[in-house]
Amino acid sequence: MSDKEKKLKWYTKIAYGFGEVGSQFSWGMISSYLTLFYTDVVGLAPSLISCIMIIARVWDAVNDPMFGAIAENTNTKWGRFRPYILFGCPVLALFNCLAFLNLDIPRIWKTFWCIFTYIGCGMAYTAVNISVGCLTNSMTSCNNERVSLNAVRGAMGSAGGMVLGGTAMPLILHYSKNSVSYGNSFFITALIFSMISIPCMLICGIFTRETVFVKRQQRRGNTTLALVRSFKYTFKDKNARFLILAEFCFLTGIFGRLGIMSYYFIYVLKKSELIAGFSVALSLGMLLANALAAFLMVRMDKKWVGVLTSICQAMCCILFFIIGEKDIVNMVIPIGFIYGLTNFSGNVAYGMSAEIIDDNWLSTGIRSDGVIYSCISFSTKLGSAVGGAIGILALGAVGFTANAELSKAVLTEMNKVINFGPAFFFIVSAVMFAKNGMTNAKGKQNEEKIAEMVR
Repeated sequence: MSDKEKKLKWYTKIAYGFGEVGSQFSWGMISSYLTLFYTDVVGLAPSLISCIMIIARVWDAVNDPMFGAIAENTNTKWGRFRPYILFGCPVLALFNCLAFLNLDIPRIWKTFWCIFTYIGCGMAYTAVNISVGCLTNSMTSCNNERVSLNAVRGAMGSAGGMVLGGTAMPLILHYSKNSVSYGNSFFITALIFSMISIPCMLICGIFTRETVFVKRQQRRGNTTLALVRSFKYTFKDKNARFLILAEFCFLTGIFGRLGIMSYYFIYVLKKSELIAGFSVALSLGMLLANALAAFLMVRMDKKWVGVLTSICQAMCCILFFIIGEKDIVNMVIPIGFIYGLTNFSGNVAYGMSAEIIDDNWLSTGIRSDGVIYSCISFSTKLGSAVGGAIGILALGAVGFTANAELSKAVLTEMNKVINFGPAFFFIVSAVMFAKNGMTNAKGKQNEEKIAEMVR
């Protein structure tokens, strides 16, 4: 296969990147503001919020890998994964809005409504986002092109995150007319972002193509047995297990902090207006990180890039704690930029998962791209829920009360929860990345073997 044949068109990469933009606009509000919405608008207790998140993730433990197995066994004229993007994005947008709808009903029914909408949103996100992620491995078998695809995806996702981060809280405050009750401002903001997400997802689904096909004879026989085989070969793979654990720990740190970050600005710093500036700086850093990650990952093994990013993220969390204690608020945006600039985890996970999928395929004869990637996606949601659930539960344990004046001692404990907890998970993630056996050299060897198979 010639270099020219390997390369994807630039506009194909841009179209693919819109899938991540759509993901940002459909899930960004959930990951950043749902906990705040539950405490300050719906009026749920931190312990109840933790239960809702744990219930949702227990269901995802079954739903996510099962969907991945189903998707990788799908055969349509649009491919294996694109149909779920095309037809799943409106459903995701709908549930994204419903999750922020505060109904005037008794408290017990509000709780059930929150569980229903949160699980529904998670299931829709599973179908769409796993499919977007798996497209990388189905669009090309060239590892350098996959790195390029993921760099474009990450850069465009960061740009989308920058827009969302810079406008979400201002929109919420605008539609609430600066009232502490917020009213329907969260729902209106979610509606705006959901309407943006749909055309972005459609661009990704319509203007990309799947070119790496799995031979039908590999999929003959009982469908259930095919799913079981995919799970079996995935979890027997040591490298897949270490990558899943590394991503779970890393994303527990990322989303654990993100889920309760608003409390850091509103209560610890008492500067809610800084949320937009911080979010823009964070997203701008992540935008540049994609180019830096691509540069690093072709020059050193991806697992060491994972170790590097984990350590950098832990150090930034320690600096955020110092900023909160010493009231150095003018440093929170610059450190936020560095926090984003050193976050290479997405690129590392996508790059390593593609190489592990190839390696697993060559060694077993079963291409478990849906299962492996769905486990990475599940790590994202599990990390979000575990980090958020532990975070909000810990905030409640140290004395947090919504819409109240809190003592200095309570604020210090909140500052520790928000920053030291994630730092711990980042350090564990560094260890998991370091133990992974996948290298760039091995990935290159597998790429050459698969190129011969495709030819």
